[in-house]
Amino acid sequence: MLTGATSLDLVRDELFVSVTGVEELLQQFLEERHNGSLLQQAIEGLQQLRGTLNLIELDGAALLLEEMIALATDIPVHEGEGRNAPLSTLCNSLFLLQRYLHLCRQQGRERPELLLPVINELRSHRPDMQPLPESHFYPLDPYRMPAALRDGARQPLDPRTFARLRQMYQLGLLGMIRDERPGAGISLMQRALQRWETRLDDRAATLCWIASASLEAVERVPLQLTGERKRLYSRLDRQIKRLVAGGTESDDTARLRRDLLYLVALADSRCVLCEEVRRAVNLPDPGYTEAALQHDFASLRGPGADVMRSVAEALHEEINAIKDLLDLLARNAGDAEQSLETLDVSLQRLWKTLGMLDMTSVSEQIRRAAELLDGWRAGDQGVLEQVADAVLHAELTVTRMESEGEGAAVFAEDQQPAPVELKEAHIVLVEESQAGLALARRAVTAYIESGNDRMHLLNVPATLETVRGGLIFLGMTRAADIIRTASRFIREAMLEQQKVPGVQQLEILADALTSIEFYLESAERSSVNTGDVLALAEDSLAELGYTVGA
Repeated sequence: MLTGATSLDLVRDELFVSVTGVEELLQQFLEERHNGSLLQQAIEGLQQLRGTLNLIELDGAALLLEEMIALATDIPVHEGEGRNAPLSTLCNSLFLLQRYLHLCRQQGRERPELLLPVINELRSHRPDMQPLPESHFYPLDPYRMPAALRDGARQPLDPRTFARLRQMYQLGLLGMIRDERPGAGISLMQRALQRWETRLDDRAATLCWIASASLEAVERVPLQLTGERKRLYSRLDRQIKRLVAGGTESDDTARLRRDLLYLVALADSRCVLCEEVRRAVNLPDPGYTEAALQHDFASLRGPGADVMRSVAEALHEEINAIKDLLDLLARNAGDAEQSLETLDVSLQRLWKTLGMLDMTSVSEQIRRAAELLDGWRAGDQGVLEQVADAVLHAELTVTRMESEGEGAAVFAEDQQPAPVELKEAHIVLVEESQAGLALARRAVTAYIESGNDRMHLLNVPATLETVRGGLIFLGMTRAADIIRTASRFIREAMLEQQKVPGVQQLEILADALTSIEFYLESAERSSVNTGDVLALAEDSLAELGYTVGA
C-alpha cells in the first residue's frame, strides 16, 4: 500500500473538499456563535481529516489536525467575541494545511518541520501547553546517547574562574541576542565553552563540546537565529550552572542536548567540529539543509506557485507587447504618434505592477524610461535603446520570479547608503586591528604547540603595538591600554625573562585578546555593555599579575 506523500494523489480531491467544508463551517460559526452544531460538525470534519492523514501516514499533517481538534473542542459555544483569536488560528491552519499538502505532492515527500510554527500557535491558545521544539520530528533519542563523551577535568573549577567564564559567555549571549551581526558574540561564547570543556566534569564538558559545534553551525552555515534558538543558548547557560553546582542528569539536560544536536545535524562539511560531533554521536541525517528548510517556509507562507506563474505570464504578455511597440518605433513603421501613446500607457502599467510586487528597483527603472519618451522624436535611437534595456531587465526579473516561484519580496533590493571616505577608513582600521589580534593569538597558539619555542613570539609585541596605535586613533583608549599591558606581559615575562608560562596563564592571555576582538566587533553598535567586556579583559590580565594602567 502506498503511504505518505506518494499516496496523496489517491485522496487529494477528497481531502481538499473536506478542508474547504470545515473552513466554511468555522466561518459560519464565527457569524452564528449561538449555533453549536456548526462547531460540532467542524470538529467531526477535522476528525475525519485526521483519520485519512493517519491512514496514509502523513505524520506532520496528522499532528496538526490533532492540535486543531483539541483547540476546537476547548472552545465554548456561547462565549461572545472572546474566542475569535483561536477560531482565526484554526482557519489559518486549514489554509496552511492545504498549502502543505500541495508542497508534499510537488516534492514527493513530507516535511513536518514546516508545520511546527502553526502547531505551536495552536498550542499557545490552550492553557499549560508548552511549544514543541524544532527538533520534535528529528529521529534522535537523547536518552540512548551517552551523557559523557568527553574527558573532562578531575579537579573542580574554582568559583572565581567559573564566574569569569560565565560572564564571558553571557556577554557573548547578549551580543548574539541583540545584535544584527552576532558573529562577535558567538566567538566569545565559543571561547567560554571551549574553556569550560577542559575544566568541567565529563557531562558538562560533553554538553559544552556539542554547544560549541552548534555555534559553529550557526556562524558558518549560517543558521537563522530565531527566537527559539536564542532561548536555547539561554537554557544552556542555566544547565551548565546547575551541573557545576552538582546537579544530576535530568530530562531538561537530555532535551537540551537533543536540541543542540539538531542544529549540528543541519551543518555541512565546512563545519569541522560539527563533523567530529556527528561521527562521535552517529547523528542521523535530517534529509534537508537550513537553506532548503527556509526556502520551503517561504513557499508555504508566500503566494502559491500557481499564483506566481499566472502573474508572470501576464507580465510576459505586457512586456512582449512593449517590445513590439519599440520595434515599430525603431523602424519608423505605422502611426508613430499612436504607438508612442500606447507605449507610454503600457510602461506606466508595467512599472506600477512591478511596484506592487515590491520590485522597487526594476519598477523605478521602467518609470524613468517612460519619462524619457516625453521628449522623443523620430529617429532618436538612443532613447529607445535605454527604454529597451529597462524592459529587458524587467523581463529577466519576471523570468526569475516565475522559475523560483517565491514571493515578490525576495526580489526587493536593500537601499545601501552612499560610501563615505571617513567611514571606509574607520572600517579598514577596525579590520586591520582585528587581523593583528588574530595574528597574535595564532602566534601564541604556535608557541604552545611548538613546545614553547620563543621564535613564534618575537613579532607579537610589535604587532600588538600596531593594534594599540589603531585603537588610539579610533578613540578606544581603554582597549589600547589593555593591549599595551598584554604586550608588556609577552615582552617581559615570556621573552626577556624567558619564563615558560603555564597552560592556564596562556589561556587567560588568550581570553583577554578574545575580549578585545569582541569589543571591536560590538563597540560601534552598542549591542552589549562594552565596558563589561573591557573589565573582563582587565580582570584576565590582573590574574597574570599585570594591572592595566599600572
